[in-house]
Amino acid sequence: MPSIPWLRASGLAVAVLCLSACDGGSDTTELRFGINPSIYTRPLAEESSPSRRTAMDAPLAAPTFSSDDGLKFTVESANATLFDVRLYLPPGRECSDYEGQLDPLVTCTDSADGKPGTLSVREPLDVDWMNATILPDWPLRIPQGTYGSVEARLGQNTPALPSFSMAASFTWKDQRHVLKVAFPSTATLRFEARDPLDILSGGESALVVGSLDLTTWLDFIPVEACLESGDLTLDGTTLRLETGKGDCADAAVRMQDQIETSARLFRASHR
Repeated sequence: MPSIPWLRASGLAVAVLCLSACDGGSDTTELRFGINPSIYTRPLAEESSPSRRTAMDAPLAAPTFSSDDGLKFTVESANATLFDVRLYLPPGRECSDYEGQLDPLVTCTDSADGKPGTLSVREPLDVDWMNATILPDWPLRIPQGTYGSVEARLGQNTPALPSFSMAASFTWKDQRHVLKVAFPSTATLRFEARDPLDILSGGESALVVGSLDLTTWLDFIPVEACLESGDLTLDGTTLRLETGKGDCADAAVRMQDQIETSARLFRASHR
């Protein structure tokens, strides 16, 4: 069973597979995580380091989402810790096909006992979803081929840290407030494509993005109505859904579930 050795990777909710325009050989693709589509369709900054090539000269529009009753939220930060990041090998491929092509942080295991072959990252990754960066500061290169999904498990580096955290600003009664979300979880995130994505050499400079669908995060949660009725209360300018009662009694649990099931994988052109 051929295997490519691990190096340590330390450090939620968009994986990006960047074609061979990124560093690495013509037969490799880069795996990323992020939630801001503006990053994936703008030129890469030459001065940024390899795993931070999405830094831009001008500020980007932040991603937004809305509550079930239309209150708009603008994401200011989003972070997560991912364990067991993996992809299944393209059909008909074995680890021996990829000798010398994999990033040092990625290992390959051939199929055995009815289980498919996999490309995996052994150690946890700390993900900054807004900037599409990870710690360690290293591009994760994988071979080109056909991929239908990326899987990862949420987890905690230490018990004191959440698996996923997010802050999003909103305006209510003409004042700025911030929704803060943080929770521990071991849920599996499955970034799935509607159809398998062919990541091949010699094509256009394209990106394949595994993303979290923010539009679903507050489905069935009427935040503005609950603020008006007192079913949600503010701590100064901070809103935490755990305070919910009445129509928002299970708002925190619902939002966590909707974040965990919002993973998507898609392809976008890079300008």
